[in-house]
Amino acid sequence: MDATAPPLQPAVLVTGFDAVALVLLLHVWLVVVGLAVWNDDARTGMAWVDRRIHLSTRLYATLLFLAVLAVWVPFAVGQYPIGPANPFGRNRTVVVAFGVAGLLVGAGFYFLGGVVTNLRSYVTFRRSTPTDARDVTSGPVQVSGTVVPLEEPLEAPVTGDDAVCYRLSATQVIDETDGRLQEREDDQFGSTPARAPTLGSALVDQTSLLKERRTSFAVRDETGQVDIDPDRAQLRLERTASEPVPDDSRPSDPLATHLLESTDLDPTDGNRIYYEESLRTDTEVTVVGVASGSDTGSEPTITAGDTVAEFVVAPGCGETTARHFRRAIVGCSGAAIASSSVGLSILALLAGHGWWIPLPGL
Repeated sequence: MDATAPPLQPAVLVTGFDAVALVLLLHVWLVVVGLAVWNDDARTGMAWVDRRIHLSTRLYATLLFLAVLAVWVPFAVGQYPIGPANPFGRNRTVVVAFGVAGLLVGAGFYFLGGVVTNLRSYVTFRRSTPTDARDVTSGPVQVSGTVVPLEEPLEAPVTGDDAVCYRLSATQVIDETDGRLQEREDDQFGSTPARAPTLGSALVDQTSLLKERRTSFAVRDETGQVDIDPDRAQLRLERTASEPVPDDSRPSDPLATHLLESTDLDPTDGNRIYYEESLRTDTEVTVVGVASGSDTGSEPTITAGDTVAEFVVAPGCGETTARHFRRAIVGCSGAAIASSSVGLSILALLAGHGWWIPLPGL
């Protein structure tokens, strides 16, 4: 009697252990997204990134969820670096490697969000037609000109200059030495006075947005002017000044006054570096937005469209703004590819996709 071969059982692609691992990673996702919602004023501390990447909470949560899946998939289709049979199974190196790889993948998807938002803004910018101020009627427009305040101008928090929009952020610093100040011949930010005291050898602990204010203004060119309501605008401001405050000092005016008005910090809190980003009066600016008139027949005002990407306020002329977007897209793309590639390569090695290379001491 011929023996019949037993039927082949379908391979299980996702095991119970895979499900448990995914649940644990999703817990991390929930914690990180929850922290982002709770402290939406937190910043990366990297000026280039903070000026060019503006993610909504929904987009941030979506990208982080995709990053969690990207971290999980190599192990779901491979093996987990645990157990005596694994070269890394009995060493803490795997924990460090996994953590570093996860952070790199997360950073890669964060920069991917920068590519998406900057590309969307750039497409809106290219589709909008440069328009003279007097010819603005309704619909998507792009105007460039000089900033003219429509109300009492704001006082920039560090320089004290007249401005229509500004941000004040602070970086908490942990001094590695004794907190003494060091003199620098060179000025890191052009508007900070030469030989200004700066915090010495230090580690950045946290950067947070303390205060942001905006007021209505107009863009004036040779043909006239058009009003801008910057309430929902995506501000592409550059850092205009900084002021380091050591532990035993008080900030100078007008910074001390602005800190007294803020509920986040006390002027006596030291070991911080304060940064100002402002759009000053009488400077050149480019605005991309949607013009709309009122029912009373007054002059049109440029405001936000359906998305924030349709309303951008950036210092400089139109060509400067276009160059800003192009550089942001290229920079974010390069960072996303490099960071995610390195992170996924480490995860692939940990999951057994490739040659194991035992290193001395592991």
